[in-house]
Amino acid sequence: MKLNLNNSTLKISAGLSRQFPKDAIPQVAFSGRSNVGKSSLINALMERKSYARISSQPGKTQTINYYRVNEDETRDDFAPDCYLVDLPGYG
Repeated sequence: MKLNLNNSTLKISAGLSRQFPKDAIPQVAFSGRSNVGKSSLINALMERKSYARISSQPGKTQTINYYRVNEDETRDDFAPDCYLVDLPGYG
């Protein structure tokens, strides 16, 4: 099985906890200090240059961004859906 990275979308940019997705889809969160490459890693995994926004200025990501991977649930040869979660940096 493999993830279909071409069928992925930004589900939500959540600024409040009540905006977090309530479904039971697994989440892979990327956490770390500001400006260490969390968004760049998501872009590399998605094989896209500007999927997750990146900035040279630390602290730009201020929301929790949920990217839903593998939207096509009708295909048997792909893994279940998951979220890649881009967390704001700290420190």
